[in-house]
Amino acid sequence: MLSILIPTHNVDVRHLVRDLLQQCRQLGAAFEIVVEEDGSTPDIQSLNAELDQEKEVTVVLNAKALGRSKVRNHLADSARYPYLLFMDCDANVKHSDYVSKYLQTIRTYADMEPSFAVPGGLAYHDQIPDDDHVLRWKYGIKREVRSATQRNLNPYAFFTPFNLLITKSVFDVCRFDESITTYGFEDTLFGEQLLQKSVPVHHIDNELYHDGIDENIIFLNKVQDSIDNLVKLYRDGKLPTSFVKNSKLLVSYECCKMWHLVGVITKCFNEKMLKKRLLNHASLMALDLLKLKWLCEKL
Repeated sequence: MLSILIPTHNVDVRHLVRDLLQQCRQLGAAFEIVVEEDGSTPDIQSLNAELDQEKEVTVVLNAKALGRSKVRNHLADSARYPYLLFMDCDANVKHSDYVSKYLQTIRTYADMEPSFAVPGGLAYHDQIPDDDHVLRWKYGIKREVRSATQRNLNPYAFFTPFNLLITKSVFDVCRFDESITTYGFEDTLFGEQLLQKSVPVHHIDNELYHDGIDENIIFLNKVQDSIDNLVKLYRDGKLPTSFVKNSKLLVSYECCKMWHLVGVITKCFNEKMLKKRLLNHASLMALDLLKLKWLCEKL
């Protein structure tokens, strides 16, 4: 019935998979867990290879990384069962009835809709991490955590594959954009495809913990990668109109452009000072200003 799909890159997922195995075995439903190693280092591959000893688990090794989008498409194509449960490798189980709740969701919607998607949401631990990791944690708490009620107000805008139940049939008409190989916006484009194909999206509260709290500087580099992706998608006309209209960053850029302030932003926003503010004080305002500066420079 259920294929649990976990793309991983340099993350030990043994604890996550064993928690999932325990829940699934108690429920008695047919399932598989597929871990796809997307170019991980040999030491991480060796750790995760232990999971291959479990009869319900398959570990796939990619010597060369396929990228965030392509590996998800590959997992979907190779899945044995009609319902897919995607999760990121830096997730961990929060609820003891996590799998059970998704199986109940399948029973709720299966007879009504041939295809659907159900994001479960994400959560962060309450304990504040050390100073070197607090920026990513603060960003997650302030910008990513939303209840199902909040997300269902604009279901396609708040789409994420971090923790996602979806019918395999969706992948006959929607695919993750394989031109996106780095961090950022592959979820935005996939959500837009779901909207265009009228695939129902039902958000529920069934969170996974996001435990992949990057060091501040690593997170900042990922944000810069995401701006590069945003610029390419914007230039190629791939961004959905609804996203462009509702993105605070793009709206700010368009205002700067209209008022001929792009040059002022690029010259007057001091990148070194903004980064210092970011790294020393985890200032999300400084992060927003830095993103705007990068966008103005690249567009």
